[in-house]
Amino acid sequence: MKVLIIKPSSFGDIIHALPCAATLKKIYHNCDISWVVFKMWTSVVRICPDIDKIIPWDRERGLVGFFETLKKLSEEEYDLIIDLQGLLRSALLAKFVKAKVKIGVPGMREFSNLLIKEVYPQSANLNAMLRNLEPIRFLTGKNYRPEINIKVNANVDKILRDSKISREFISLIPFARGKGKDWSIYNYHKLINLIKNKYFDMQILVLGAIKDFGKINSDNVVDLCGKTSIEELAAVLLKSKVNVGADTGPMHLSAVLQVPSVFIFRASDANKTFPYIGKFSLFWNKNSHEDVDCCVKPNDVFIEIKKWIK
Repeated sequence: MKVLIIKPSSFGDIIHALPCAATLKKIYHNCDISWVVFKMWTSVVRICPDIDKIIPWDRERGLVGFFETLKKLSEEEYDLIIDLQGLLRSALLAKFVKAKVKIGVPGMREFSNLLIKEVYPQSANLNAMLRNLEPIRFLTGKNYRPEINIKVNANVDKILRDSKISREFISLIPFARGKGKDWSIYNYHKLINLIKNKYFDMQILVLGAIKDFGKINSDNVVDLCGKTSIEELAAVLLKSKVNVGADTGPMHLSAVLQVPSVFIFRASDANKTFPYIGKFSLFWNKNSHEDVDCCVKPNDVFIEIKKWIK
């Protein structure tokens, strides 16, 4: 059975979608799963052993990139296509690729449901991991709990050694794509001081993209922003005592890796995107996202950190 999953972006959304591949492998043991993903996120899909073939889509090339991807897909004929992105561009890919069955996730937008069948549209507001399993419920008539397989092969000993990280550490992941998701830098500085006052020997890492390097300017942190690949990032997260940060892809990866994770949600709807798998604490001011800096205090977050360390 040949399956094509279309879920090109982004980091955290792909993590939420990976249980779809794991569940398909569980049901159809010999199925062959291909996954369409934007080129910049191929490494996120690569750490999932349930995916047999990765089809990169070069988004930077605009329409040229779209038609290059379509050409690759047109060389195959699939038994099943599942559009987990639910946008016009992903539905157009599904529309023009040969397959016996084509279905889309609940909550399809941009009139994409006019191109392929949207299953259970009433489930659009489910938690993302559950929503991504709705196409499988449609196919089988059964509910499945989200499961995920991640395989991390990267060795980060040299990165840690070169950065003089020789003791236990906590990782901060402060910066997220999307307006209004970040907790303030001022709050992170207060949290860093609380950690160092209590755990003097504990080192503190800051993880993120290259554009985030230097934003947390403190002598008490080691800034690794932009210094790890996604696979290396996963390996660093696995070594952390606790990971703390915003509603962002690396934090969702941390949770599914079963590392204690303290999430600080701001503008995101936590009902839809909270981590369904893993060990986590969650702060979310659901009544007033804009005032979350006032409602979530550094000391509150530090209390959760202490609980996980204990």
